[in-house]
Amino acid sequence: MTPKKFWVISEQQKLLAELVNGVKALVQGEVLINAVAVGNLQAAEAALAAGAHHVFMYRLDGRVQVEGCYRRLAQLIKETGGDLVLVGATKRGKTLAALLAAELESGLATEVTVLDWSGDLITTQRFVFGGLAVSTDTFVSGIPIVTIPPRMWESPAIPATAGPGDSRTPLNGELVEISGEEGPVRVLEQRPRQSGAVNLDDAQVVICIGRGVKKREDLVMFEELAGLLEGVLACTRPVAEEEGYRWFSEDSYIGISGRKVKPRLYLSIGSSGQIQHVVGCRDAGIILGIDKNEDAPIFEASDYGIVGDLYQVVPELIKRIREIKSR
Repeated sequence: MTPKKFWVISEQQKLLAELVNGVKALVQGEVLINAVAVGNLQAAEAALAAGAHHVFMYRLDGRVQVEGCYRRLAQLIKETGGDLVLVGATKRGKTLAALLAAELESGLATEVTVLDWSGDLITTQRFVFGGLAVSTDTFVSGIPIVTIPPRMWESPAIPATAGPGDSRTPLNGELVEISGEEGPVRVLEQRPRQSGAVNLDDAQVVICIGRGVKKREDLVMFEELAGLLEGVLACTRPVAEEEGYRWFSEDSYIGISGRKVKPRLYLSIGSSGQIQHVVGCRDAGIILGIDKNEDAPIFEASDYGIVGDLYQVVPELIKRIREIKSR
């Protein structure tokens, strides 16, 4: 029986290894995994260590951008064949996926949250209309291309030193470097982004505050709670963007147009929990909602809920946690 042939593509080390791991979880039996690392040698090495059979590493520079990869990559996929192409759903990844779909004349499903493979048909599911509905799509022709958000599957452990010479690399694993094509865009200068945002992607506990918090000085209370739970602070979109707030950077808010997180524990405090916000946290292991309005939508999405004034509930919560930790 001919093994299924997969292509996994990303510019991020952890996400590319995660996609390799996801292929092995998705299909039982023999598979052939081709990984494409866009401008990241560490991602290429991590993909090999995770179990990819062939890895193609595109080098990017000031003259070659992600858009310069798609023609040669599409030609490579055409020549070698493929049953499914998984692309990490980053901004650059989604751009590349759209270009590939056009070049290959294939269908494209973005931000897939559930992927089902029954027989020869590939079915995807994703949230639409701000999370109010679920769209189910089936590919009927071409090589299916889907973009996968981070943390859809478990990420394999990435060894400190991975690569073709590593003993953990598969027997047939190989790394091939490919040059992209120069395009009309040139990068003249790069500067590190100034951001005060914490690492929400890897946080196991996320405490999200909404407009129920009255003033910025009250953040001290939530910082204390975050410290006790070894968690990080985030916010809803209004707290990051609305006039009178802007207490957090714009990449710290949770929601359909912001960050999507998957912690073990998610605390929503002082947020009504509209669907646009819940889309960003619905994959959390446990959701605890705290709001004074018993009809707040957040309670429909929560595993546990506390109806009450957050200025009474949170200090009591801090007190109880301190008592438990002091035992």
